[in-house]
Amino acid sequence: MTILINKKLSLNILNHNFKEISSELESSLGLLAEHILFDQNEYELKVNLRLISSKEMIKLNGDFRAKELDTNVLSFSAEKDIQKISGELGDIAISMPYIQNESQNLNRGLDDHMMHLLAHGILHLLGFDHKTDQDANIMEAKEIKYLEFFKIANPYLI
Repeated sequence: MTILINKKLSLNILNHNFKEISSELESSLGLLAEHILFDQNEYELKVNLRLISSKEMIKLNGDFRAKELDTNVLSFSAEKDIQKISGELGDIAISMPYIQNESQNLNRGLDDHMMHLLAHGILHLLGFDHKTDQDANIMEAKEIKYLEFFKIANPYLI
């Protein structure tokens, strides 16, 4: 399903099998993507979000990170020349079975957890990472700021 925001695509959601995603959540995810891209001065670009199975995530994680295991979110940035041609910042994959279990273990609502992981994924597409403590602090502060805008609690305090 595609979210149209201000007559412009900010987020393209590919969701073939997961009925847990409500139209309200799809709309909120689209607004979050638009908010982050605008704040980071990348409002001309769009993001593709694919909701996938654990089997698909294990394959992606193995192919791209040499880790044969399920994980919550992976981001794949488009190269700058591809961004200019396609208008796409990149792709984000979220393993729905993984995050359903993870949100229960964290005692968080699935919608809030999805919003957090989308923010996290978009920041990775924009070049942020959490390899060092300093980088992690910067990235987490941005995530917290974007989630607060949507009245979502700091995910690092829960």
